[in-house]
Amino acid sequence: MPPNRTSFDASVGTAGTTTVLRLSGDLTDAEVPTLRTLVDRAVAEAARVGARRLVVDVHDLGAMVPAGLRCLAFTQQHLPPTTEIAVDGASEALRDALDRSRLTQSVTVITATVSAPASTA
Repeated sequence: MPPNRTSFDASVGTAGTTTVLRLSGDLTDAEVPTLRTLVDRAVAEAARVGARRLVVDVHDLGAMVPAGLRCLAFTQQHLPPTTEIAVDGASEALRDALDRSRLTQSVTVITATVSAPASTA
């Protein structure tokens, strides 16, 4: 039985000086052209508004093929050097892939830690 896959979806939006690229589902090789189109749109939108930050929201991303990482590298290469790129919500597997591809040298990886609520005993 093939693995359970979630369809890939992506969107681009802007809030102030931050452009957000949201990715969800499983990015397979078949969806890489869609991601590339959205990356081009995110770069253009960031340039249009003078964005200081591009956030790649991957909280709902299940899997990413290596070509998806190349798209992120492309993004970094085509933004002004003053624009920060942050990857928000990366799974451990994606963080490892970002490390192996050395993208962590040029992007900020945001990880949230969840702590247990304080006991009220």
